[in-house]
Amino acid sequence: MFRRTINWMMATVLLVSLGFTVYAKPAEKRVTISYWGVNITPEREQVIREDVIKPFEAKYPNIKVNFLGLPGNAKDYNQKLDMALAAGTPPDIGHIITESTYIAKGDLVPLDSYLKKSGLKGKYSKDVLNNLKNLDVKKHRLYGLPISGGPGWIVWARSDWFKEAGLKIPESWDEFFSSVKRLNDRTNGRYGLSIRGGNGSALFIEYLMYSYSGITEFFTKKGKCTVNDPKHVEFVEKYLSLYNGVTPEDDITKNWVELAATFQSGKAATIIHNLGSAASHEKAFGSDLSKFQAFFLKSQKGYLNLPAPNPSGLVMFKLSKNKDAAWKFMEFMASKEQASAWAKILGEIPVNQDCVHESWLQEKPYMKVGVAGFTGARTHFYAAPYYLPEYSTIRSGVVEPEIQAVMLKKLTAKEMLDDWAKRLEKAKADFDAAMKK
Repeated sequence: MFRRTINWMMATVLLVSLGFTVYAKPAEKRVTISYWGVNITPEREQVIREDVIKPFEAKYPNIKVNFLGLPGNAKDYNQKLDMALAAGTPPDIGHIITESTYIAKGDLVPLDSYLKKSGLKGKYSKDVLNNLKNLDVKKHRLYGLPISGGPGWIVWARSDWFKEAGLKIPESWDEFFSSVKRLNDRTNGRYGLSIRGGNGSALFIEYLMYSYSGITEFFTKKGKCTVNDPKHVEFVEKYLSLYNGVTPEDDITKNWVELAATFQSGKAATIIHNLGSAASHEKAFGSDLSKFQAFFLKSQKGYLNLPAPNPSGLVMFKLSKNKDAAWKFMEFMASKEQASAWAKILGEIPVNQDCVHESWLQEKPYMKVGVAGFTGARTHFYAAPYYLPEYSTIRSGVVEPEIQAVMLKKLTAKEMLDDWAKRLEKAKADFDAAMKK
């Protein structure tokens, strides 16, 4: 009897064991993916960790995300990325890179097939996708998953100061130049304007001079660059001549963070940045929207002229060993809730069309101005040549120091713009020749 019982128990244990062997679902392999973000502030890092990574890891417990937030600008980010690529250790996912170099070298994964099978298919406008595909000059493939974008620049003004001075908010550049001179009060530590003379200055000078002229072509059909158009010379002379008179002297080295701080501390009546500084303005002014507002200025041709939509988002690197997991994270970050949270902290407009009715886009006056300008029927766009590998390096390496030289009156605006145009024309000629091979 005892022996029969033992045999029955052993048989049962064996059957149970076999049952588990046959039917138990094998555990999914746990993988770790890395993600590098550019231009990361403490507020932006918090959103990424709390609103994106945390819910993603809860939804996909087999995927861990290692995030590295880089606080510098695109130039610093690219330098770190170049070193990692040379060592064969890039992240799985990075910030969108608005240069064709990484595509030409085969560092990135084309995303067309991923997007085609994704629930994100059909959620983007053709303009947004085409602007990204233009970076792949030869095959016109998509290498970046867009999340948000914006109008590039906007004027931030102390509306309470304008009201005190009996001035209306400007609509044209001529009205703007007149207003900032009238608001300038150096004896009381108030300046009419603060300008960005340090890191990133060339990009904003480009934005503003095209917005002033209304010119929408960066190169003519014959390959002549329009950077040194007489209207642009006129603008740069007017704008930079305000330095150290209508603007503070230390503007010559200011980046966007320092520029925003000058505005928020009550030292400048106006600055020109983008919607990315909106959250910090609102915090600095205690959410008192009577103290500041945002607006655009029409070009001399009567319309608003903005840089073409160039969204921020994510890319996947070819050396990634976990591409499917990387895509899951990219897809998650571009979904409605996460894209909205990310765009909100950046002060941008989410490009996933499921987000267009988000209440925060309509509640804040500055966002309403931004959305109206970005999507306005009469808004024109100029397309900067991001496909040129030298486009960004010329700006940061050559033009930014020359802008400082103009501010110090060691170089004229025309000399600076002529040099800028000449370098871009050569870069385009070299690029066009290389594409024919």
